[in-house]
This record gives sequence, C-alpha cells and structure tokens, in this order.
Amino acid sequence: MVGVRFALLLAAIALCTAGSSSERAAAQRTRAASGPFAVMSDEALAARITAAREEARASNRRVLLEFVASWCADCREVVRLSAREPARSVLAHGYVVVPVEVGRFDRHLDLIDRYGVRVIATLVILDPATGDPVAQTTLEPITGSQVGLTSADLAAWLTSPTPVDTRPTRVQ
Repeated sequence: MVGVRFALLLAAIALCTAGSSSERAAAQRTRAASGPFAVMSDEALAARITAAREEARASNRRVLLEFVASWCADCREVVRLSAREPARSVLAHGYVVVPVEVGRFDRHLDLIDRYGVRVIATLVILDPATGDPVAQTTLEPITGSQVGLTSADLAAWLTSPTPVDTRPTRVQ
C-alpha cells in the first residue's frame, strides 16, 4: 500500500514538474518573441515601424531602429548597455525603439538596403513624421573601434546624434 501511494506521489510530482517546465518554456518563448532578437516577418516589422512612428509623433519622440542579430556579440552588448542608466532613461524619454533582427543578413533586406546597413549593431534614428533617417551610427563595442563603449557613451550619442549626410554621393 505504501509503495502504491509513493508511486502515485511520484507520478503527481512528475506531472506538476512537466507542466511548470512547459509553462516556463512557453514564457521564455513569449519573452524572446517580443525582445530585441525577435524574428518578425517583413509585414509585421513594417506594421511595427508604422505604429512606432505614430506613437513617436503622439509623444514627441523619435523612432530608433536597432539593426541587430542574436549571434552578434556587439549587438548583445549594445542591448545590454541600452538597458543600463543613463542610456535607458534617454531611450525611454526620447525614443520608440524598434529592433530589426537581421539574422545573417538574410532578413529585412529592403530595410538593410534602404539604410545602407553593412555592419551590425547599427542604430538608425527616424523622423517620425516623414520616416526619413536623421542620424545613424554603427556600434562595435567589443570587436571594433568602440571597444569599451559605456551606457554613458551611448546616451551621449542618443542625446546628440550624428546627422545622416543626405548629400548625393559622387561616383568617381
């Protein structure tokens, strides 16, 4: 009799554990689907950018497109720095952020081409009224010239971003 009760207790624990494990996995997938490395269709991303522009216009902010990929160490570092002060406050008060997960440069090719993204992590600030780029930078805080980039450095650029040169380029 004790053996049967013990077996039933073990079975009940196994079912509860499996359920909670499944629930945890589902919650992790939901968080991943909405985070900076979420994979979206071109249509879903276009809708998100349109919504971000509307939100930015209504709240007197700008739109920040973050061109990133989950495999990119520099991208993960930029995301980490964005979540720290003072960059977090600058982003919260001045921007509506839209991550663009480019995969291995095989996703969202139209946006990659439109903004001339050749390296990631690239940040593009859009005028919410026109959708035109007003500033752009590529951050390589681990592998490139910005090794040692801090949240304060990122906040400084976001506060006074480098304008995009809109003059036509002359081909030699």
